[in-house]
Amino acid sequence: MIKSVISRSKSVLFIFMGVLAFLGNDAYSQEEKIGARLTVEHVKVMNENTSLKITAIFKGEEGYEPAQNLNFTIYKINESEVDSEEISEEDSEAVSEEKIGNVTTNQEGKASFVIPSKFVSPLATYSIRIENSDTYEDDEEEVTVMDAILEASVEEIDSVYQIKARFVSIDNEPLAEQTLQVGLKRLFGSLTIGEDDRYETDEDGAILVPIQDGLTGVDGKLTFQVTLKENDDYGTIIAFIKSDIGVPVKDESTFHQRTLWSPPTKTPIFLLIVPNIILIGIWGILVLLVINLFKIYKSKN
Repeated sequence: MIKSVISRSKSVLFIFMGVLAFLGNDAYSQEEKIGARLTVEHVKVMNENTSLKITAIFKGEEGYEPAQNLNFTIYKINESEVDSEEISEEDSEAVSEEKIGNVTTNQEGKASFVIPSKFVSPLATYSIRIENSDTYEDDEEEVTVMDAILEASVEEIDSVYQIKARFVSIDNEPLAEQTLQVGLKRLFGSLTIGEDDRYETDEDGAILVPIQDGLTGVDGKLTFQVTLKENDDYGTIIAFIKSDIGVPVKDESTFHQRTLWSPPTKTPIFLLIVPNIILIGIWGILVLLVINLFKIYKSKN
């Protein structure tokens, strides 16, 4: 009887210790979650798309590191026209936000989420959230932007080509004193156009930037870029202008000629002939030596 009671007590004790260990491990794992720092940029490319550029980092042992494979849930926050006193708190939350998608960071801790056109509005608030991650703490970053229009073109004024840009609201109201950047799109970045790095719109929401002569492009084609960069109200807005006013680039490539740096199918003729002659000569000498050794062996017999 006593042994049975002791055995049951031990079993209860072991179960209790197991529960404590499980709870302790669970609490420890929650405490060990990493806090990520989020940076969100709202980017609108005229006549193309609107997106959210997300960057996530965390403080590691060697400084700040990219948060890789971190999943974000994107919500559109909608302003409800219903009186909050007439509906419950749960219903209010249901009508105040709408999930519009997910996105995951790459190896550099960056992600780009293209906002579906039906969720783009004149005044929009987006919530970017880390939810139920096994590695990172739950977090949220909100971005509120007003929609606007950035128009740009290349015009010839007094025999000088100039970039004309106009920044207006969606109601076509000029937006003055806004800073725009103008550049020429290149393979690894943008080449500044004009005398200044930045230009401020006038009372008509416009800027006029002269284009210097001698800009080169393939077949004379150039792509200019006018940018409103990380504005507090409108985010980042980019307008591209394609034109053929550049100086055609003369193709001096020798890739398809028989040179040392050409592909194997374009090996120079002398490299095909000379090495093969040398190889044939070496193998010929070796064959003659073998034949003579065979003759010597036969003559002794």
